[in-house]
Amino acid sequence: MPKIEAMYSKDEEKQLKIEFWGILNEQLEIERGFHGNKVNWMNFNTKIKQLFFRMEADREGARLCIDLQFIDNGIRELFYEQFTEFQKILDESLEGESLWQENFDHSNGKTISRISVNMTDADLYKKEDWPKMHEFLKKNFIKLESFWAGFGEVFVNLK
Repeated sequence: MPKIEAMYSKDEEKQLKIEFWGILNEQLEIERGFHGNKVNWMNFNTKIKQLFFRMEADREGARLCIDLQFIDNGIRELFYEQFTEFQKILDESLEGESLWQENFDHSNGKTISRISVNMTDADLYKKEDWPKMHEFLKKNFIKLESFWAGFGEVFVNLK
């Protein structure tokens, strides 16, 4: 049976997304980082200008992404290769289906490298799915921050 999709106006969609991310932000504000420090989860500082940790949610589910957006393809490949050295550790610590894409066509029109962990059995437009989406994103981001606390210096030294 085909999935029935509710139609929302642009304003309704915008409000839905603001509410979804606002609730998640409130939940993350009480979380502390690996070292007991306060963390800006929504704008996490990797200390590397073109390396981002991002959270996404849409009709297909939720994703926690490591985006390598280096303009120089050689540098992007070097960082991606370094991440593959830690693939087993990342795959074992993060929960969900992991996807490693050396060449990913981003919605901004650029080719980047993306490593993501995905939850596919949820829909941003169904509020009843929000608790499990929030929990998935929160739990995995905390684990990613813990990984970064242990191994981030390796990547910072590649700069």
